[in-house]
Amino acid sequence: MTKNILIALLLIGTFGCKKSKLSDDDTNRYKWKRDLYRAVVEKEKPALFISRNGGTASDQPAIFVSSGVVVLTEYRKDTQQDSIFKASGKMLVYKYEKLERVEE
Repeated sequence: MTKNILIALLLIGTFGCKKSKLSDDDTNRYKWKRDLYRAVVEKEKPALFISRNGGTASDQPAIFVSSGVVVLTEYRKDTQQDSIFKASGKMLVYKYEKLERVEE
């Protein structure tokens, strides 16, 4: 009985403590090139991205919408990327390219 409880607690602790997908660096600021893409609408396939990093459910490439340069920390970049992905119903995604570190 005690052995089963200990195993259950171990399993809960192991699977309950999942690692965050977001970066923990919220102090170093970087200049990023940010591109916004929209998923392609096709006849028989869903128009959505599979992941916030830009994998599509179809064979067609994503449609480029806009581009810009922003200054963000790694953590802020990850939260923006995650929020646009979720808020758009997985139809929009930001792709970032790190340009340089910004000194205070």
